[in-house]
Amino acid sequence: MAQQQDEDYMSKLLLGLSVAVMLVAVVFLATRLLNVIERAGTPDEPSAVAQSMIEDRIRPIGRVVSSAAMDTANDGAQRSASDIYGAVCAACHDTGATGAPRKGDEPAWAERIGKGFDAVLANAINGIGAMPARGGDTSLSDDDMRQVVAFLLTESGVVLDSADSGAPASEAQAAPAAPVEAPSSASAAGDASAGQAKFASCAACHGAQGQGQGIFPKLAGTPADRIAELLKKYRAGEQVGPQSALMAPNASGLSDEDIADLAAYVETL
Repeated sequence: MAQQQDEDYMSKLLLGLSVAVMLVAVVFLATRLLNVIERAGTPDEPSAVAQSMIEDRIRPIGRVVSSAAMDTANDGAQRSASDIYGAVCAACHDTGATGAPRKGDEPAWAERIGKGFDAVLANAINGIGAMPARGGDTSLSDDDMRQVVAFLLTESGVVLDSADSGAPASEAQAAPAAPVEAPSSASAAGDASAGQAKFASCAACHGAQGQGQGIFPKLAGTPADRIAELLKKYRAGEQVGPQSALMAPNASGLSDEDIADLAAYVETL
């Protein structure tokens, strides 16, 4: 009899526990259901990252643009020759990297323009040596290249014929006709033999025969008057070209006689 009572008690206890567990489960599920219903009624705003991902997915892969609109856009983005030079050319032509002639190196550019403006332009468009076609910017048009080449030459002291859009100016166009002057007193009185000894300090940079090397320009073939003129400007501290900071200290101690001798010697190279 006692065993029967124990079994009834255990059955009731298990039944009570089962009912309690079921009630807890029902309450939990009801709470979750209410939360889901509430969230469905008021959806959350997507985060900035999610919104960006959505926009990327739905963005069209292309669009139709009329030629007129493209022309307008291109006109608005037109760059000046100075801007193009700074963005594309300056890295090499300001530093002399990869053997590029430097902006302001008048002798180097005068030698190249001797072949004609069109030859220099063709090299810029097609590439030459280590320089890639159009300086590596294939978006540049032939007209862009013409303008930036003319800019570089002008900045380097080469006089161009504006009427011919960049061809070298003739002597009559470049300056009014004038009688040929005798050599300056500095070059006329110069002693080439004495200048040869003084040139030793110059040869370290410009080469023993004035052939130029690295970033230092060629001197051979330059008239004595021009050498004397440049040395006097360097001695006075004037900004002549990109190497002025290097040349000024070397020229500061030169006398007029030293300059005349050096000019006379360089003219013989």
